[in-house]
Amino acid sequence: MKTLWQIFAIARTEFRFGLRRGAPVVVTAMIGLIVSATILLTPLLNLNGLYPDFSNLTAEQIGRLAEKGITIESLRLPVRDSLADSIAHFTPLGWILMLLALLFLPVATSMTIPADRAFGVQELLRSTPMSGTTYLAGKILGVLGTVLFIGLFPILLFYSVIEITLLRVTYYGLPFYLVKFFIELIFMDGLPLFVFGSIVGVLTGVAFRTRRGAIFPGFVIGILSLFFWMVVFKTPPAIPATTDAAAYYVFQGYTDVAPLTYAKVYGGNPVFFNHGLLGEGAPIVGVGQVLVMYVIILVTIFIIALLARLWLRWKENF
Repeated sequence: MKTLWQIFAIARTEFRFGLRRGAPVVVTAMIGLIVSATILLTPLLNLNGLYPDFSNLTAEQIGRLAEKGITIESLRLPVRDSLADSIAHFTPLGWILMLLALLFLPVATSMTIPADRAFGVQELLRSTPMSGTTYLAGKILGVLGTVLFIGLFPILLFYSVIEITLLRVTYYGLPFYLVKFFIELIFMDGLPLFVFGSIVGVLTGVAFRTRRGAIFPGFVIGILSLFFWMVVFKTPPAIPATTDAAAYYVFQGYTDVAPLTYAKVYGGNPVFFNHGLLGEGAPIVGVGQVLVMYVIILVTIFIIALLARLWLRWKENF
C-alpha cells in the first residue's frame, strides 16, 4: 500500500508539472486537431452542394409528400445519415495521421526524467526509501495522465463540431452509431498509440542527463516506433489505407446507414447497403489479431521498462 501511495504521489506531481510543460500538451493537442480537421474538412466543405434545404418546400409539395406518408422530419433523417456516413468514410484517411503520436510523443516526453535531474528532484527522491521501479511507474502514470487529459479536448471539440453541424443541417443530433464508431476507434487504436508513444518517450529519457540531450534520441526512438508499428501491425491491402490491425478491425465493422434510411423513407431496396469503409471484398481482420497486437505492445513496453530499470540500477544505484 505504501508503494502505491508513492506511485500516486509522483504521478500527481508529474501531472501538475506536465500541464505546465509545453511539449506534451502541444503535441497531444496538435495531433488531435490535425486528425479531426482532416476527417471533417471535406464533408463540411461540401454541405451546401450535397444536402438539400427542405425549408424551401412549398405547401403543395409538402402536401404531396404527406399523401405518401412522408414528413419533413422523416426527410431529414436520410440527410443526417448521409452526412454521418460521409464523415465515417473520411475517417480512415484522417486516422493515418494518428501515427504522428508515435513520431512526436517520444520526443515530447523524453525530457521528463532529465528534467528531474536538472532540478535536483531525482537526487532528493534517491535519498528516500523509494525504489527506482516506483519512481518510473509514477513518472509514466503522471505523463499518461497529462497526455490523456489534454487529448480529451480535441475529442470533445470534434464531437461538438459534428453535433452543431448536424443540428444546423438536419435538426437531428449525433446518431448513436457514429458516436459508437468513434468511441471504439479511440479506445481500440487511439489509446494504444498515445500510451505507447508516451511510455517509450519517458523510458528513453532515463539514459540522458539533460533535456536538450534527450531531444534527438527521442526523435530517433519516434522514428523506430513508427517503423515498428507499421511493420509489425501491418494490415491487409485496402483502399483507403489504414494504420494497424485495431483500426482496420473497427473500420471493417462500419456499414453505411444512409441507404437503409432512404429505403425506409422513400420505399424500395437499400442500394449498396452492404458497403463499408474498406470497399467490397476487403480481407477480414479477426479479433484474435487485435488481441495479439495488444500483447505485443505490452511485451514491448515491459522489455523497454526492464532495460530502463536496469540502467537506473547500473548507472545510479537507484
